[in-house]
Amino acid sequence: MLLDERLAYRMTRRQVLRNGAAASLTMLGGGLLSALDSRPAFAESAGSKTLTVATLLNIHTLDPGRTLENQTNNIDHVTYNTLVTFEGEDLKTIRPLLATRWAVSPDGLTYTFTLRPNVKFASGNPLTAADFKWSFERLMNIKGNGSWLLDGVSSVEAPNPTTFVIKVNRPKPALLPILTTPSLAPLDVKVVVAHGGNAGPDAADKDKAETYLNSHSAGTGAFILESYVPNQQIALMKNPNYWRGPSQFDRVVIQNIVDPSTQALMVQKGSMDIAVNIQADQARELRHAEGVVVRSFPALNVVDLFFNTNPQISGPFANPKVREAIRYAIDYQGVMALTTPGSRRSAGIIPPSFPGARPTSEATKTDKARARAILHEANLTNLEGKFFYSSNNASFGLDLAILAQKLQQDFAAIGIKLQLVDEPYAVENTAYRQGKVPMGIGGWLADYMDQSDYLVFLPGQTVGHRLQWEPDSSPEAREITKLGQQAASETDPAKANALYQQVDRRLSTDGPYIPLYQPAVSIAYRSNLKGVTYTTGWFVDYSTITMA
Repeated sequence: MLLDERLAYRMTRRQVLRNGAAASLTMLGGGLLSALDSRPAFAESAGSKTLTVATLLNIHTLDPGRTLENQTNNIDHVTYNTLVTFEGEDLKTIRPLLATRWAVSPDGLTYTFTLRPNVKFASGNPLTAADFKWSFERLMNIKGNGSWLLDGVSSVEAPNPTTFVIKVNRPKPALLPILTTPSLAPLDVKVVVAHGGNAGPDAADKDKAETYLNSHSAGTGAFILESYVPNQQIALMKNPNYWRGPSQFDRVVIQNIVDPSTQALMVQKGSMDIAVNIQADQARELRHAEGVVVRSFPALNVVDLFFNTNPQISGPFANPKVREAIRYAIDYQGVMALTTPGSRRSAGIIPPSFPGARPTSEATKTDKARARAILHEANLTNLEGKFFYSSNNASFGLDLAILAQKLQQDFAAIGIKLQLVDEPYAVENTAYRQGKVPMGIGGWLADYMDQSDYLVFLPGQTVGHRLQWEPDSSPEAREITKLGQQAASETDPAKANALYQQVDRRLSTDGPYIPLYQPAVSIAYRSNLKGVTYTTGWFVDYSTITMA
């Protein structure tokens, strides 16, 4: 489909989506006009202020010890606090939060934090170093999704109420950025233990606090979890004991609005304050809407194509020669034309925002003749396969159905026939995690804001393992694994960046990945809001927002 035809198609499709959204809103609560022309009817006392947010709620649990998902971090970041943090859009400077200062031993093995005095949990209980020690040990012992963040930690100690010590068994240069992650926030030990919490060696079996933490928060953040209806809505209320002072908003209500067009329309009409998951076409339109601000932020993510390396799963697409041909077949310029303004081409898997990323100047250039020649020389013809994506995953800044159709055309140009399979995000993601998806559109939203997080693409690590790419798969896999280990432990920043660039080059040439672009995330909000920021780690930070 030509570009002009694609734009016409998108206009028609958007109109259809809006009609479908109207029907959905009618079923949910009193008809389209009431849903769009007035703010949601939440129970409020006179003079109270509620911040309303439309987003895509992909949440499995709100228990900090059991989650490592960006959408959950969005909630846990404002209901819990960490030792240190990044502020606003500055992802280079570690700032104090619950720790006022810290020191690292000369050998890089001991981190000592001095805690902020007079901080209270939402319950009113005082925060002490013992709460940190218990919470870290619980995370490690229940072996939740985020437990790997503390790999290499040999012990955590609380020598007195205001001192917390972390000891590692090898240098861990990424520890401070990792400590900004909400999974590493302290829980109110007295409250959580009273509701089944356990941090002992057998906590994986004995801890029963998740149910409580899915309906109550036990942190020191600006807000308290009021209610959570899975796949529908989360409501927060301000924490009167917040150490920085109570929020201007009495409540924050986050609603699950799956369709990006509906999110955009609700902000435009004033029935929502913030829309988080708008896509490229909505962002362009809303820039001209009265009373609406649209801002774009680089996401710590690279949209890529992934290929399962097991021939029993992906057939001929497990062949490195096929992947090499596809690298040259893709019309990268055409792909970039589809993306949100502010997106940029990426030469590697590590986002260009990081100094260890492969330089953009090294990005593969389209050469369809070369792609055909590679397949011909390898006697690879009449290739067919199933290509998976999820059109209801709005994390990549554009409608993935459009991107998948574009890629289908590019593959066809070198004689490869793709059957596109659009599955709900939860279904596709489950199959992908089980190593059963042959190929598709992927990406990795950073768990924490440091380039070391992208070592998950190494053989045998989280993403590599899901593609059945293990360290002993090939001599190349063994070399890349060793290189990644060197990068992870290098404490000299310049040397580390050089090593990460080498890793990135190898991942994007020898690995089962084809990097496409770093997306820009566009959000829209009402112009009377101030202090709205967005970062990949926890999306919008509700604790910094005020209303004029």
